[in-house]
Amino acid sequence: GWAFAIWGPIYLGETSFIAYQLLSSNADAVIPGIAAPFAAANILQSLWCASFRPSYLGDGLKKYISAGMLAGTAYSLSLVLKAGNAAAAADPTFNTLMLSPVVMHLGWVTAATLVNLNGSFASDETASPRALTALGHSSALLATILGIGVTVSMNAPVYGFTIAWALSACADGMTKRKPAPAHSEKDEKILSTAAKVQNKLCWAGSLACGATALYTALV
Repeated sequence: GWAFAIWGPIYLGETSFIAYQLLSSNADAVIPGIAAPFAAANILQSLWCASFRPSYLGDGLKKYISAGMLAGTAYSLSLVLKAGNAAAAADPTFNTLMLSPVVMHLGWVTAATLVNLNGSFASDETASPRALTALGHSSALLATILGIGVTVSMNAPVYGFTIAWALSACADGMTKRKPAPAHSEKDEKILSTAAKVQNKLCWAGSLACGATALYTALV
């Protein structure tokens, strides 16, 4: 629902990011470092579209291909951020303004990778409720750690705010979870309890990432 509204700012901002490269006199100092990883990110995200389909779900490792494509997208965008930070001396405007939508894209795809991983794992009908719970909780914790760590280490408050947005969306999703008819009453009780815990973990992570991002932006 509302969580995916973030794609509007991401793609409108990345349109400006591309236009900057055509219009700025300092673009030559920036483009060499960002061209390859930015192109790779878009190619990998396109491949995710091709692999995120029912025929890839079920048993076997192929159900994780789509999550791998998103992980590759996130890694490629992290290289764009790294190159952009290195180019800040040549053009501070690029670093503070034009790079923001790419960082937002990176943050969202980071969270999406973890969500996709959980969905792929859950597509295996043999997966136990406790295993699903463990992966879900550890994913929320990992997202929080990444949100705080990358925000601080790469001075990227936009990243932290984006992870906070994604975690709040996941928390909201836990309150709207519907019982799965395929699960036994015992399994459903485990998953229902896990959803309540997950809701709290995601809200806590969202607040932590948001606070870190705000602090980083102010100092």
